[in-house]
Amino acid sequence: MMKKPLFVAVNFFMITCLLGGCTLTKTEEKKDKETSEIIQSDKDVVEEEKTGEEVLQGDYVKNEIGEGSSNNVEQEIGTQNQMEENADNTIKQEKVVEGYVLETEGNIIIVDLENSGGRNYPEEGLDRGVEFDITNAEKEVIPTSGYLEDRECRIRTGLTVSITYYEEKGRNIVTKISTDNDEKEMIVYVSSGQIQELTDETIKIHVDEGDNNGESIVFNVSKASMPQEASVNSLITVTYYMKENTYYALSVSCIVP
Repeated sequence: MMKKPLFVAVNFFMITCLLGGCTLTKTEEKKDKETSEIIQSDKDVVEEEKTGEEVLQGDYVKNEIGEGSSNNVEQEIGTQNQMEENADNTIKQEKVVEGYVLETEGNIIIVDLENSGGRNYPEEGLDRGVEFDITNAEKEVIPTSGYLEDRECRIRTGLTVSITYYEEKGRNIVTKISTDNDEKEMIVYVSSGQIQELTDETIKIHVDEGDNNGESIVFNVSKASMPQEASVNSLITVTYYMKENTYYALSVSCIVP
């Protein structure tokens, strides 16, 4: 009689355990699901943060590239400016020359750099004159004998000048010009002698006094006035200059015995 209640009790215990086991399993599944959701949520947050960092890094890289490009441009501009400055310094390298002033017009002067002294003939140097701009040049008078402290430097035709200048865009810019203010006259010669031959444009004399003494010289008198009384055997004095091996008479005068 005691076996049946015991069997019932045993069955009840087993059913309770099974129900409890099922309940436990469902609870664990719920916890696992919640845990999975939390983990997934954390992953999403991490992905968002990672994406945000990549965006920030991308912006940083862009900024760095932009700054680098800007620096490169600035460096290129600086290099170009330096090259231009070096070119300017090269162009503005100063030179010093000496010459004879042929012409002046305002602040422009024409100078013969081959012969800085007096002219050997009236037109000497006109075919080789060099132009200089003295607009902003420092002007200096070189002291000589009889020099006066208050002498003003006036650049004019006939002066020998020392020029300090540089070249700029094909022009000669003078920074300093110096002179002794002494006008150089044309170089002339004087000879006296007896007329040997006489034509409308030439005379030939035997020189017995002055330059070229002892020689017989033919003078071109096309630029000089001949005395009406001059004739063969007349004694004359000739003032002249030389150009390309020709003697050009500037003046002719008879010598009265």
